[in-house]
Amino acid sequence: MVLDTYLTKWDQIPAAVKQFLLKGVILLIAWKVVYLFFLSPTGFLDKPLTITVCTQTVKSLNWVTNSGNYSSKSEVIDRVVDAKSTRIYQEAIYFRQRKVVTIEDACNGLELFVLYAGFIICLPALLSRKLIFIIAGILIIHLVNLFRCAGITYITLYYLPHADFAHHYVFFIIVYACIIALWLGFSNKLSLKNNVKQ
Repeated sequence: MVLDTYLTKWDQIPAAVKQFLLKGVILLIAWKVVYLFFLSPTGFLDKPLTITVCTQTVKSLNWVTNSGNYSSKSEVIDRVVDAKSTRIYQEAIYFRQRKVVTIEDACNGLELFVLYAGFIICLPALLSRKLIFIIAGILIIHLVNLFRCAGITYITLYYLPHADFAHHYVFFIIVYACIIALWLGFSNKLSLKNNVKQ
């Protein structure tokens, strides 16, 4: 009985919306399988991206402050979670030889790139439009992530009591607002009712 209700509701959803949802689920599953079983264990994408984010954040901070006070360093730490020790590779940002923040793989923006691009791939649009928005959007998201990392570093250094709030809320809202704005820009003039050749 409950299954029939859900099937009836599913049948009432427009075909283009169903196609969007199915593509999204398939992409999500495919990405998670590839990432968890192949990319994450090797650090193939994460490690170079994390290093890039850290070094570019340091360069940005040194450029904005017109100094050479900021530097980066690769570190390896052992973290115990649920009585299981895990080796974590991270990049650290230093201010005058004092460690201020660390950037781990979760902070490098890779998941944001995939989330952003996956949404665009699922929508019906010309391939050229998709490619332009994916490439430009990933570059913009990367720049916003650099701003986020630099901002967290600065706030941690000078306004430590506010650092946790800024990290978990303020910059989170800024990054996702940027992604939503990019999605809205892409989906402007698109219609799920029209079948656009890709």
